[in-house]
Amino acid sequence: MGGLYALMSIGISLSWGALKIINLAHFSFILLSAYIVYQLTVSFEVDPLLMVLVVAPLFFMLGVLVQMFFHLAKVDEFKSLIVTFGLFIIFQSVMQTIWSADFRRIGPVLNPYETQSFFVAGIAFQLPQLVAFVVALLIAGGMWLTFTRTYFGKAVRAVAQDPEMARAFGIDSRRVAVILSGLSTAFSALAGVFIAIGQTMFPQLAVAWFGIVFPIVILGGLGNSLGTLTAGVIIGVAAGVSSVLWGPLSAPLVTFTILIVALLFRPEGLITKRSIA
Repeated sequence: MGGLYALMSIGISLSWGALKIINLAHFSFILLSAYIVYQLTVSFEVDPLLMVLVVAPLFFMLGVLVQMFFHLAKVDEFKSLIVTFGLFIIFQSVMQTIWSADFRRIGPVLNPYETQSFFVAGIAFQLPQLVAFVVALLIAGGMWLTFTRTYFGKAVRAVAQDPEMARAFGIDSRRVAVILSGLSTAFSALAGVFIAIGQTMFPQLAVAWFGIVFPIVILGGLGNSLGTLTAGVIIGVAAGVSSVLWGPLSAPLVTFTILIVALLFRPEGLITKRSIA
């Protein structure tokens, strides 16, 4: 589950760390992607994993359009909270109007992955969560290599640190922001694919993610993909163990206790080297 949490958090972390946009709409993007995967799978009876080929480019373009709107409206870090919360509410209302408040789940006939597990030393790992972890690992590692080894990654870090100076040295900060926003939104869409495969969906599900994703983003360090992955695994393990030992209601208590302790001793995040923030 930690890998799935990290996959849900990487897009928000990059957007907040590099673009200085606290994009609450990412939560609704994740759920909207899950609903689209559900609808296409049920309507056309296709493999739900293949929907990655649909939602990833679709949400990349959505992220590009949203970032272009932010540029035109001159949305800063503070205003982004209000604007993106408004977008979150709008998308929530749209999803409830289209799919109603009923619970939705892809049945086992169309979704064989839900009941499949991978066994290691007698321990069963559910396939959707395991694949989500592998995807999160690949994305986190890929973004780390991008930020440290490529011109685009260096341009993102320059824009994050000083946009005016970056423009003075010939970096098109708007183009960099648009591409990064598209990638961040596409990563959220990938998380939605695994939500659709492994969980039951309803419009208010996205609200429950606030208390999971924000601690992971802060604990991992803004704009730090490897830190976000590490924090996701820590939160996933801690929440899972506490739920088994003390019940599901203890998970938020344990999560925020870890966050508070981390902020006291590591306020800059778990992994600070090569962070873009």
